[in-house]
This record gives sequence, C-alpha cells and structure tokens, in this order.
Amino acid sequence: MSIQSRVSELRFVVSADCTILQDSTDPEFREYCKRWTDIDRKIPAAIVLPRREKDIQNIVQWAVESSIPFVTKSGGCSEWSTIGDDGFIIDLTLYSSVEVNAEARTATIKGGVVQKEVALRLAEQGLFTALGNGNVVGVTGFALGGGSSITNSITGFGSDQIISARLVSAKGELLDITKVSQPDLLWAIRGAGHFFGLITEVVIKAYPLSLLGSENGTIWVGAFVFPLSRAEEVANAMKILMDDDHYATSGLMMVMAPPPTRTPSLVVSARYIGEPAKAKEAYAPLYGLKPLVANGSQVPIQNTSDGREAIGAKGDFKHFGIVGLRRFDSARFLQSIEKWKELVSECPDAINTAFNFQWDSRPVKKPDFESAMCLHDTRYWQ
Repeated sequence: MSIQSRVSELRFVVSADCTILQDSTDPEFREYCKRWTDIDRKIPAAIVLPRREKDIQNIVQWAVESSIPFVTKSGGCSEWSTIGDDGFIIDLTLYSSVEVNAEARTATIKGGVVQKEVALRLAEQGLFTALGNGNVVGVTGFALGGGSSITNSITGFGSDQIISARLVSAKGELLDITKVSQPDLLWAIRGAGHFFGLITEVVIKAYPLSLLGSENGTIWVGAFVFPLSRAEEVANAMKILMDDDHYATSGLMMVMAPPPTRTPSLVVSARYIGEPAKAKEAYAPLYGLKPLVANGSQVPIQNTSDGREAIGAKGDFKHFGIVGLRRFDSARFLQSIEKWKELVSECPDAINTAFNFQWDSRPVKKPDFESAMCLHDTRYWQ
C-alpha cells in the first residue's frame, strides 16, 4: 500500500474538521508547506492540520502504530519541521490560541501560536513575557529550546517561563506535566523540550509592564550606523558599554550590507530598558563617535520586532547559527569582520549574510529551580 493510501486512513481516526492535505499541486498544500528557509525543505506525503487536542493524540497513536514518520510544525521557523514523501507533517496552525489570566499573570499557549500574537494579547492586559526577536517564531518551540530574549535580565530565558505543559508521548499518551505530576519531565522540557514528545500546550509566566521602567510598557530602541573602516573604534567603545551594568543596555552589533545601498557597515541595533531619559546617557560611548546614523525612540514592547518583518519572511535559503560566549573580545571581533569581508569578496552572494554579536549588560535572571537550560551565566551570543 502506498504512503498516500495509508495516510488516507487517518480520516477514520480524526474529527471531520481535521484538514488533511495530500495534493502537492494544490495551492493550499503549497502554502502550508512553506518554511522560513528553503534549505533542505522537502515535500511530504501529507500535511495534517488538527483543530482539537484529542485529534493530535489520535494522529500520533496512528502514526506510531503504522510506523509512519512525521514531524511537527508550529511557527515554521525550524529547519527540521520538514519531511519527505515517506512521512507527513502535523501542522498546529489551526490548533492555536492564547488565554491570558491577568490575575495569575500567566498565559496558556496552545499549538502554533506565534510570538507577535502573544505579545499583543499580553500587552492588552498590561503584561509581557520573555519572547524572541521574530514576530513569526512559534512561542512553544522558542520556550522549549531555551529562548534568549531582550528581557533576559528581567525574566530569564524563555524556558524559565514554563509553569506546566501538556504532551503527547511516543506511546500516544496525553500527559499533564507539572512539578507535582511529572517533575523530571518538567525539568527536561525547560530547555530541551523538543525531544520528549509533541507539546500541545504550555502555560507560561507573565510580568507587569511596569518592570520595564516605563508606565506604558515601552523600551528605548535605537540604531547606530558606522562604516566598517571605523570598526576598531566602535568595538572598543562597545566593550566599555557592554561591561557597564549600571545601565540596562542590550542589542546586536551587526556586520552587514543593508539595502538599498548594500554598503558594508557596522550597525548597532540597541535597546535600553529603564527610565527613558537615561537612554542617551547609556549610549554616550556611541554618540561620542559621531556615527553616520544615530536614532532612537520609545517603542511598545510588543512592537520591538516589527522592523524585522523582512527577515521573518518565508522562503529563500536562509540559515541562522548561534553560539554562547563568556565575554566580548574586541580583537577577535575585528578578525571576524575580516573573515566576513573575505567571504563577500570571494562569493558576492554572501553580501546577504550578516555577522552579529548580541549582548546584555546585565546578567540573565536565574530561576528558583533547576532545568535542562544550563546557560544562565551566558549573556553574550555570536
């Protein structure tokens, strides 16, 4: 029996409102098949879109019993949420909701909810949580994998926000994961949660907007642009700025060639959390260098990633790699710039690449529990 025929059997184990797409030429199939990157993207035998948790459980049970491989898709930003025609995708797009409990300061995240939706829903209730730099990234996957955030020093990592979860195991069992019922599994999914089953729901912590240092939940967001020829000056100034925990600065120092001019530049995408009037004081080392561009303003926390919509677009051959570091080394950063310039010289298409260094001047807030996330002493990322 062909894989297509076998997947058709799923219609007998799911609800009538569960969508099963099998025609790869169908526009709807092609749309759901899209990912953030086309690297290694495959065409599956089917894309299954459940609307109910019970259907998710039934699908997993059927797949295990039938020995048919599958992968799960939430936000679609993972390079691994794809599979060939020997298997199928469980797409959680239609099983998505955000339920905010303002009194308890929690949010229940179901299925394929993306970060922008959570940020907006929390802000409506005067709350925020640890979220990443991309509006279209799936919240559940972000939190399960650790999840570095612009609020690391206030909230900790994304995985630190997980209070409880619901998981379909490899045996098809639906488990409630709490510190009472499944303490070991709760320990594991906080940082390594992609490996123990299909997570259908997470309950995460939320925090009052007042913790951001402004009454209306805004933070200062700015940008400084320098020619690459001034990289050494900028790196030395950034070393001082990064090591000064008197101010809550954070952001990205990026070696890139931004459109439309495609001029290789050193761009500092900067943030400041605290009293708005002190932002300029915090970034005095950069203002003092008289950059080509220097701007900044207060932005609502839920809108801080809006300027990255182009980066979040689906398709093309994008790849993102990150490594944690203990400190910022100016000399090695300058060596990295030279390597980037060499890469662009030898391969012109590399003008689309960027080399970034992410910092937070203050340590990551450590949770009052142990977990699989072991990088709380890491506040620099390359």
